[in-house]
Amino acid sequence: MKTRGYIGVVFSLLLFAVFLLLFTDPWGLLQRERRDFLIRDPSLIDGILLAGFSDSMSLTRKGDVWLISNEFEANRVAVENLLFAAERLQIDAIHTEPSLWNRRTVRTLSFMQGEKQVLKYEFWNEDGLFMLRVPDSETAYSVSLPGYADLDLNRVFSTKKNHYLEHILIDLLPSEIRFIEVEKRDFPPFRFSLDDRGEITCELPDQDSLVPIQTFEELSIRLLFSYFTSIRYEEKLGKIPLNEEELGERWKASLHVESRSGEKHILQVYSLPGEQGEDDHLFKALVIHDKQSEALIINYIYLDVLMRDLSHYFGDNL
Repeated sequence: MKTRGYIGVVFSLLLFAVFLLLFTDPWGLLQRERRDFLIRDPSLIDGILLAGFSDSMSLTRKGDVWLISNEFEANRVAVENLLFAAERLQIDAIHTEPSLWNRRTVRTLSFMQGEKQVLKYEFWNEDGLFMLRVPDSETAYSVSLPGYADLDLNRVFSTKKNHYLEHILIDLLPSEIRFIEVEKRDFPPFRFSLDDRGEITCELPDQDSLVPIQTFEELSIRLLFSYFTSIRYEEKLGKIPLNEEELGERWKASLHVESRSGEKHILQVYSLPGEQGEDDHLFKALVIHDKQSEALIINYIYLDVLMRDLSHYFGDNL
């Protein structure tokens, strides 16, 4: 008799669950809510407005070209990635407690069709979740992009102008970098590595030895990891304008950075002859990227902070 009673209870619960599925359709509700912040047809979008806590920018389509603030040509891939994500976001969870939202990091994203705003929402990070909310709504959602579990949506939906500029050579966040190796002329090479726990180690590859991390000022090392965000080149020169002997004489440093996902960059940096007959250009360097056959011109503003010798990172205890 007891067994029959248990079976009856289980059957009733199953029946109730079926009733909820048939008449409340929670997945259908989520799909309807999801449509409130998805782009229906990205091809119709010709304007995008992004505003952050301290910066804002606009993207405008002119024919097949996207412009930043109607001035600079935008990186087509960066804009297409944003539109691709905005069309396919999925809801992972619903959040209805506004007190948990970190209002200081809220950014806004608006999509335009001509003069008409077709979609606007707010987005921010909360405990590692990418959060999204339609303005004035009391409900927020943590969302992700199906099939791209490891994708950093903060970068895809970046409000930073540099993210959309053409000529981006390297754009790695500090947390994405696995190691940085530097070899400067007349100095031995060294490598800083960052593990999954955020711990830093320093290796001397030529000596196959580690340097005690207490030797260094940790802040200066962490700043080095931050300098690989939005490194741009000025122009492509095509054929390398220096012969082998000149390359040997003008070589300044080798920079090698590798991300946790396997993205690798090797930069060979050379001084560039000055434009007015000077031995070296004061502001620009010639760079060969990943052993390619064409040379790049890169401003020293990106390179100087990367080409320091190991003594720059020593602490006051030495």
